[in-house]
Amino acid sequence: MNYFELLQSPRVENPIVLTGLDKEMYCHDMSSKQFTALERLTVAYFSGSEREEPCDILLEPTFMVSDELKRLLSMYDKEIAFKGIQALPTVEECGLYPLYWVPYFSEIACIHKDSIVYDNGMLSSLILDGSKIGKQDVFRLSGSLEYKIIVSMPVAESILRRRFYGVGLKKLEVAG
Repeated sequence: MNYFELLQSPRVENPIVLTGLDKEMYCHDMSSKQFTALERLTVAYFSGSEREEPCDILLEPTFMVSDELKRLLSMYDKEIAFKGIQALPTVEECGLYPLYWVPYFSEIACIHKDSIVYDNGMLSSLILDGSKIGKQDVFRLSGSLEYKIIVSMPVAESILRRRFYGVGLKKLEVAG
């Protein structure tokens, strides 16, 4: 099966920047205990500037997905837990009130032995070990310093059919 890294598109120049969130609580390397401690729904703010792009994936202060992308990911993996962030503009003229979700994905240690890893733990060349993935459609890569979300071909196709904004997919090599 083919797999892809789910990421924010490099074409996005000015994603919405959320303020009012504790960066120590909302971090990329969040443990299950830290995730459980988050409020079910919280409020954050953004400038409301016309230049800001309301993407379907945000990376700061942690990985977040839009409400529509949350629904799609949940169709493929009902075990993904989510905590909500209602984004409110700081200017009244902005009529945009996006809802984002912080997902907690299951982790799979599936880095193939032929992957190239720098001494500091960052990946130079990622190769997935297909024998360790099983039938998982959406998961977080374990064993790397980098925060990588991996999706299967059916999930990637569903994402492309729906024309999400600011979502990137990078094809990954799979061995085994």
